[in-house]
Amino acid sequence: MIRKAVYLVLLAASLLGGCAKEPLKQAGLQGESTLGAMRDLISAYERRDLEAFLDKVSPSFPGRDSFQKDVENIFGTYQTITLTIQYRKILATVQYKGNIKATFTWEGEWRTSGGRIVKDGARVTLVLDPATYKLLGIEGKNLFTPSDNPGPAPVKQ
Repeated sequence: MIRKAVYLVLLAASLLGGCAKEPLKQAGLQGESTLGAMRDLISAYERRDLEAFLDKVSPSFPGRDSFQKDVENIFGTYQTITLTIQYRKILATVQYKGNIKATFTWEGEWRTSGGRIVKDGARVTLVLDPATYKLLGIEGKNLFTPSDNPGPAPVKQ
């Protein structure tokens, strides 16, 4: 009798669990697009692909020309770049008729061919355009320009 009850529960669970999920709504789609845009931006940076990286930065980014020069210098100086983003702990906010803000903790490592290593990390907020998902601004420590004298280490949770 107990076996039949267990089989019935398992059968019911498999039937209920096999139903299709409801498609994502506006907020879910914006969240997925925000994560995708961040991954693309960081991937282009780690590959040191300047053209692909700048394609993901909005033309209205403040100080875009100096930012481009800084990134070019970094790509010329460091042969290996690794950024670790805590994707599971991102807070993405979308203001009504406003920009998307994604706040997260990051750690980075930049290595030269001579073996010099720079490590840095902090908490940052990336501001993205909700229409194009291009980078509009950076609030906090810029994760794309490492510092030889990093601030306090990010808190690991």
